[in-house]
Amino acid sequence: MRQQPDWLFQYEETLDTGETARIEYDKEGDILEVFFADGSGKGLELADEIVLRYEPKTDNPLSLILLNYSHLIKPTEYGPESFRLNGMEHLPPSERQKIMTMLTSTPLNRFLRVSALALSSDETQLVPITYIRQQLAVAL
Repeated sequence: MRQQPDWLFQYEETLDTGETARIEYDKEGDILEVFFADGSGKGLELADEIVLRYEPKTDNPLSLILLNYSHLIKPTEYGPESFRLNGMEHLPPSERQKIMTMLTSTPLNRFLRVSALALSSDETQLVPITYIRQQLAVAL
């Protein structure tokens, strides 16, 4: 039996759907990845340090990668820090809608919460933002 390196923390978490997500945290790189399914798929940097891997043919999420994880979950005096979903700005509207549907559905919505920031008082300019919804059980 292979021994797990001391810099890698792994565990599985049962989702509301009964499916299992595999969670791996690289302590040295401060990278957390939540695996929902196997596959190579396509990667999209949603925000600085937040990457979604998904299968474009089925619109199913494969994994969520959180770079610099300890920074992303660091609390502020006002609550969890939010991050602008600027990686979606260059996508065509149909692709943007597919990504938003994935982000606001199970299993991704267990780990990320999406909302909007009004850039003007009349709310004509809304910007999608996200925060890490659940601090995962990793040894930082």
